[in-house]
Formats: sequence, structure tokens, C-alpha cells
Amino acid sequence: MLNRFGWKRKYSRKPIPALILLLAGFLALVSLQSCGSSSDSTPEWKFAYMSDNKDASDPSGVNLAAVGRIAMDMRSQGVHLVMVGGDLIDGRGQDVAGLNAQYSAWIGAMAPVYNAGASVYAIPGNHEYWGDTEDNCVTAWMQTMAPALPAGRTDNSQRPGREYTFVYKNAFFFGLDQTQFARGDAPFYYRGNDVSWVSSQLQARDSAAFPHVFAFGHMPMFMTRWGWTVDSYKANREDFWNTLGNAGAQIYFTGHTHLYAHGSATTADGQHSIHQVIAGSGGANFEWWDGVYYESDRITPGTSPAPWNNDKEGYALVTVKGMNVQMDWRYYDPATGSFKVGDSFSYTLN
Repeated sequence: MLNRFGWKRKYSRKPIPALILLLAGFLALVSLQSCGSSSDSTPEWKFAYMSDNKDASDPSGVNLAAVGRIAMDMRSQGVHLVMVGGDLIDGRGQDVAGLNAQYSAWIGAMAPVYNAGASVYAIPGNHEYWGDTEDNCVTAWMQTMAPALPAGRTDNSQRPGREYTFVYKNAFFFGLDQTQFARGDAPFYYRGNDVSWVSSQLQARDSAAFPHVFAFGHMPMFMTRWGWTVDSYKANREDFWNTLGNAGAQIYFTGHTHLYAHGSATTADGQHSIHQVIAGSGGANFEWWDGVYYESDRITPGTSPAPWNNDKEGYALVTVKGMNVQMDWRYYDPATGSFKVGDSFSYTLN
């Protein structure tokens, strides 16, 4: 057969399908390799964590100036989402109307972040449960704070709007509701972690798509100055810490103590080590601490130059680039009117 140039074809059509199949196979292999390394190639992104914005001396129940400054710096750093670990407001003795007014004031102070399009995920601390009745505390949260949370999260059905998971880019997040209305036990506002629910969520996670696991709750699992006064709480802590470690989690963010502190604690079996970042430096009255953890045999202070601080407001800024994570604690320097990095550490997932 002659082609359109009048030349006789030297090759038959039979090898062409084989060539096409070979090319298709090559492209499929490239595609699989690309999917397998999607976490490594995820563009750099950032999130922030802060806790304890309450101010009993302000009629709003919020340290509005501190929250506003932090929100502005978060926006300048280009955060994609913000996690808030409780005690947004003072809350004590307030009815539904009073609690809602304080939540509205807090949301207003966070306007720079909301207006920049960043998602804000908040969970309750003990002060969110210090209103006049338990029902009023839950009602106010569900009326004002829960509707402000982003859609697409998975709620714990026992605590909707207050405890949940969500995913972003290549990361899986936990927001934990660890507190309750005032009880007679000690610590009377802490009820522990719902380890069964945490485990079920981790088992359902796609670890290839979401290799990073970040958990945040109001209560430190390893205390700065106080120990666990109820043995069952400590046992619950160990179960929770083991569950995070077995899932490959590297950081637990928390607050309650009004300062910044970074340390690393091993799981009970010694197989994993997890960073605990206390960033309760969001505007509440500062708490004194000498840098020695109550359980100094279980948690080791960070090795960076400033692994704790108890007189500056600030927040944790986390940069995720592929499998690498960088944490910077940014604090406000009133002398310059700007934020500076006071502590840093990083790690890379295997």
C-alpha cells in the first residue's frame, strides 16, 4: 500500500497497538508513582494554634487587644487555618445571653483571620463550662460558636460541635472536648479523653493521604506545676498518648496553663515520643513557672534556646511542607510592637 507521499509502507499496522499499550503502561506507572508521593509534593501551607484568650477584668470576658494582635500576625503569616484550644472567654457565672455576648466579642477580635478566608476551629476549655448552668453553657456554644466552625468536619456524636476531626491538605486533625461543667471531683472540670472515639477515627483515616496527625485539646497531658490527683485520669492519659503515638502523631497542642512550654514525652511502652506544645499564651493572665515539669521523669524540655516562657503573649505557627513540619512560637514584643520567633523545632516523617 502506498501512503499519501507515494511511498510504500515498510511497517504493518500490527506493532502500533503494542506501542500504544507500552506507552499507556508507562504513563500509568508514572501516575501511580505521582499518587504515592502526593504528600511529599504537597505545596507548603501553614496553620496556627493558640489558647486562653480570657480576661476576667474586661467586660467582654476576652483580652480583645491580645487576640486582635495575634489575629493580625496570623494573617500576615498567611495561615490557612487556626486551631483554638479553649478558654476563649472568661464565662464564669454568665447566662446564655452573657456567654453569647462574650463569644461574639471573641469572633469580632478574630476578624483579621476570618476576613482573610482562613478556617477557624475552636474547642471548649473549662471556662466555656463555667457559666451559670451546664445546659446554658452548651446552648450558648451551639448558638454562637458551633455555627462559626467550618463545614466538612466529622463530629463526635456525643459532643457535636465541640469535639471533631477534620482534614486539610495532607494532615488529619483532632479537636478534643476534654472539660465539663463544674463537678465535685478533682480536677473538677476535667473528664479525660474519649479514647475509643479517637481510636475509631484514626482507624478510619487514610494514612497515605493524610500522614500528618495533629491533636489539640485544652488540658496538658503532662503538667507544668500540678500532678494528676485522680489515678483514672492518668490512666486515661496513658491510653490517649499511646493511641496518638501508634498513629504516628508528633505534636499535641494544648493550653490551660497561661504560658508557652515545649517538651517531648514518650509513650508508656517507650516506643514513641510526642511533642507537647502548651500555647496558653493567648492573652490570659500569665502564670509563673520555673521550667521544671511535675513529671520530669516522663517529659523532657525542648532543646531549643527558649523551650518555655511565662511573660509574653503569643501563639504557635506551624509550616507543613511535604513530610516536613516546622513549629515556631511567635511572641509579641511590646517594645517594638511586632512579633518575633522565640522558640522553634522541626521534624520530618519517615
